[in-house]
Amino acid sequence: MPITKSVSSLQILLLCLALIFSGCYKKQSTGEETDPVATAPAKNDKPVVKAPANSETPATPEKANVNVYLEISNGMKGFIPTPAAGKEATTFQNNLLKLISEVQDGRYVAEKGFYLAKEDAQSRPVLDSVSYNTMKSYIVSGIKDDVRGTPLPAMLKAALQKSIDQGAVSVIVSDFIHGPDPRDQGQFISLDADIRSSLREAEHQGLAIAILGNTSPFYGTYHPAVKKPELRRTLNGEEIPYYIWVIGPQQEVQVVTNRVLRNLPAQQAYFGFEYETIPYSALLKEKQFRPTGVVYCSSRNADPCTSVNMQPAKNEPVEFTIGLDLSSLPMLMQRIDYLKKNLKVTSTGSRPTIVSVTAADETIKATPDLAKFSHFVRVRVPELTASSGSVTVQLPQVTPTWITAWSTDNDNNPASAQKKTYQLTKIIDGVQALYRDQSDNVFSATIQFKKAD
Repeated sequence: MPITKSVSSLQILLLCLALIFSGCYKKQSTGEETDPVATAPAKNDKPVVKAPANSETPATPEKANVNVYLEISNGMKGFIPTPAAGKEATTFQNNLLKLISEVQDGRYVAEKGFYLAKEDAQSRPVLDSVSYNTMKSYIVSGIKDDVRGTPLPAMLKAALQKSIDQGAVSVIVSDFIHGPDPRDQGQFISLDADIRSSLREAEHQGLAIAILGNTSPFYGTYHPAVKKPELRRTLNGEEIPYYIWVIGPQQEVQVVTNRVLRNLPAQQAYFGFEYETIPYSALLKEKQFRPTGVVYCSSRNADPCTSVNMQPAKNEPVEFTIGLDLSSLPMLMQRIDYLKKNLKVTSTGSRPTIVSVTAADETIKATPDLAKFSHFVRVRVPELTASSGSVTVQLPQVTPTWITAWSTDNDNNPASAQKKTYQLTKIIDGVQALYRDQSDNVFSATIQFKKAD
């Protein structure tokens, strides 16, 4: 009898243990509890590049990971002529040496990679990982490889994907002359669509693109996209365009353009840059920007002041200043000449105009209440058409005019029409298609108003 009881107790104990372990297993398999060792990412996994959230203006990071891609096709050789005593470096050589030196040794680049972009025998893009010294050698000593022009969309796609995989900003250096497979000349017709397809991940991951255009004396054999009447031309110092494309998260692209490249050419274009909010305020108490007419902040202690009461009189229109902090924008968009040309003011319930646009000077920077603003827009409101409404200062998305000026449908004789790139407008059309759902404005700053009693 005691033996029977012991066996029964043992069976009950084993049954309980089985149920306990069964319960643990089921709990894990339903996803309520996981094994942290099994699900932890590998140490060497690099984060996928993603754009910052636009709910607020994010602080610009101190550093960025950067991959530099230099195209070394035969068409690029003329930018890097064979060195000789007494022979000056080309603009291309000088600028590229500064670029890769800053990437290699500068304080604003964390991880870096250098790649030579070419193609294999099947016209497929190849990105050779090389050392800094190897890329420098190509820039100073010339391109010795015999490489036909890489199809532009394929090169862009390969470079972008590699940088996304490595969590880096892409810096792509090329003449951006499309060299499609000779067996598929239809690629000239579909260039805009092909560019858009090659950069689809930039759209899907919310990346921004900065395009910088420059020219350099070109010596040697030039390979035009249009092969008639000549397959190639010999040039002796004519100015030929080359481009630097910077692709990555908006804020990290600005680290590269503002801190790594710095002295940017006049030809700049920005796509995918958008700021849902920037710091701004109506300035109604500062003596440097004293308002005129009847206008005051709706809330006495509001900081910032984004709602005002005002009442223009027939002989005394209201004028007041809106302070803006544009320090997070690309440097081009902070320039006074750019802002004066492109800033717009819109309204519901009034008919405002922009009187002036100024930047903070040293006196303003030393004034605590004003130091947080980089720019100041003076607005005049001569009359109200409603008892309440809004006044909005906007910076529209703008396609720069230099792109059309630098584009041509026939690049066969660059000596007669310098600073031209074949179908540049079509290439840019492909880029713009990535951002068709983007806001029409880089930023908007809205002041609500009510008619004063």
